[in-house]
Amino acid sequence: MAKKEKHICPHRCPLCALYEKQEGLQRGIRECLPPEVSVHFNQAGRELFLAVQALFDRGLWATASESKPGSRRKAQRVTVE
Repeated sequence: MAKKEKHICPHRCPLCALYEKQEGLQRGIRECLPPEVSVHFNQAGRELFLAVQALFDRGLWATASESKPGSRRKAQRVTVE
């Protein structure tokens, strides 16, 4: 199967150049690291995401379950001399 040709921006805009460099960097990292390391990195990232999600959910539940303030206090009369 033939490789898919990349779409290169004819205007060489900075965003497209940055995207191309990012792909090259990722390709270089994949070549340097063994596949087991990338699997561990992916799993660690997934665990970190799940931990942050759990903290966020817990915070949402905590704010939703807080009791609402009761009735307002009655106005007090203060005498000023």
